Amino acid sequence: MVVTCRRNGEQGALRQLKYFGRFFPTGFRDALRGFVTERPLFYEELLKSRETRDPLWRYVSRLVPIDVDFSFTLETFRERLGEVIEGIAPRVPAGTFYVRIERRGHKGEIPTPDVEREMDGRIIDAHAREGCSSHVDFEQFQTVVAVETFLDLGGVGVVSREEMEKFPFLKVP
Repeated sequence: MVVTCRRNGEQGALRQLKYFGRFFPTGFRDALRGFVTERPLFYEELLKSRETRDPLWRYVSRLVPIDVDFSFTLETFRERLGEVIEGIAPRVPAGTFYVRIERRGHKGEIPTPDVEREMDGRIIDAHAREGCSSHVDFEQFQTVVAVETFLDLGGVGVVSREEMEKFPFLKVP
């Protein structure tokens, strides 16, 4: 799980989130990594706390679920990410989707838009091999494949539009 905090909310978020799982600073301002055992229960509890104006929401602005972690170097980033994308492509339903990379670190060294397009193509190709049709649509998407990086660590998560509508704190840029 990647948690983006409100400005200067990292310490407050760490105090509040400790009741839900294990969360750690990333070394980047207002960004945390975390682990929860029951993701659906975690989402439901967060939704309840949001409705009751729990103090947690003074510190947390959004969450992105991560399904697969990976490490990389600048030289191996595309290859390693491509392997992960190939592995999760079957979990992306055929239809409309997009890949979004939230990169922290390596400013100017990773051509994010190019890599996003390449990963979109890998998912489309994987679906085509299975006899399914998919395409990229930023407006009418059914699914987002979120890629989060922190220097040489990365994570990829699959988030459905339905999940984002039910849990408004699940946000992928």
